[in-house]
Amino acid sequence: MRVIDAHVHVLDDYQPMAPFQDMGRVDRLLQWMDDAEVEKAVMLPVVADFSPDNNEECGRWARDHADRLASMTDVPLHESNAPARVLAARDQYDAVAISCYPSTPDLEWLTTPAKDPLWDAFSDSGLPCNLHVSPPNYAHVIDAARQHPEVSIVLNHFALPKSGGITPDDPSYGGLAEASDLPNLFVKVSAFYAVAGTSWDPACPAPLAYLQRLVDIFGARRLLFGTDWPPAGRHLTYRQGVEIVRTLADLSDEDRSLILGGTAARLFRI
Repeated sequence: MRVIDAHVHVLDDYQPMAPFQDMGRVDRLLQWMDDAEVEKAVMLPVVADFSPDNNEECGRWARDHADRLASMTDVPLHESNAPARVLAARDQYDAVAISCYPSTPDLEWLTTPAKDPLWDAFSDSGLPCNLHVSPPNYAHVIDAARQHPEVSIVLNHFALPKSGGITPDDPSYGGLAEASDLPNLFVKVSAFYAVAGTSWDPACPAPLAYLQRLVDIFGARRLLFGTDWPPAGRHLTYRQGVEIVRTLADLSDEDRSLILGGTAARLFRI
């Protein structure tokens, strides 16, 4: 069974983790992957004030460790040069997807005619669009997925349900279930600590209940696993993050295989 960690951050000096900012080093990640029997990881650059060169760094690490690492490229999609950057990302950084942490609270602009060149760039590049989106923007993302069925869209961290008060027993998942018929919309079951209902314990019921709800809505073929390492390291070890799905989740063998690696391999072509 292939295990692909579809959400890690790699940075020599990961300041948000201080005083343990070296947890983001590439050599340490590779060691933890070996220990946890993880075949490959997908890096999401953290392009912030303290890491403006992380696109370049992640691209270099992906080339240096092509058998173990792949990289997305961070692109602010609201900026006017976003289409050109999307089209250049594969050649420039060996990108397997585009990552965006939107800086605006309302993502209605995603579906305006002014953004048609952006979606054309995604279509032409063949790169998935990986978004950090909370419940107030579910409708805008669903509209984008319907308008652009040729573009795969991935939502981070269970689609951040707790930020909108969504509980695992909500069959509509705050409205996201309206996308159940959209084969191009995917959800990353990553950062399990972010949906825990108690002080973190990898066996606590809330994360596994959210996982089961998403399986019921989308099926395993549209879910992919990620640890969110190293931020997850505040709560659990790297291997514990893997074992949540590999050991603790009540899944069929086929669903487990898809979520742990099969979906990511197909989506990112790795």
